[in-house]
Amino acid sequence: MNKVAITYWDNSHTISMPVKSRSKEASARATATPQWFVFAVVAAITCMLCMAINLRAFSEMSQELEQNERLSLAVEQLANENLGLQTEVHSLKNDSHTVEREARKIGMSRRNEKVLVSVN
Repeated sequence: MNKVAITYWDNSHTISMPVKSRSKEASARATATPQWFVFAVVAAITCMLCMAINLRAFSEMSQELEQNERLSLAVEQLANENLGLQTEVHSLKNDSHTVEREARKIGMSRRNEKVLVSVN
């Protein structure tokens, strides 16, 4: 290339921007959302999401604890009832007075015994 062509094609040292593009860039900067605002919105949404997940987990956990307490109480009551029935079975197997008392409750009597029945 000749010196004239190099002057027109090589403009690395003489870059100039038109005035209109500078004003567009300035107006674009003025209308652009600041980076801190975008960060704040993302942080707020993340915080709300974490709080919602934790609140749901906490409510489920409290429901599970209530159910656990109710079931523990029911198990304790059934264990006490079972213990009472076991003692009753033991006394019915080994104690003749208990067997006689239970037989009289259902209306049974001995062969030689007279039973008085109320008319009411």
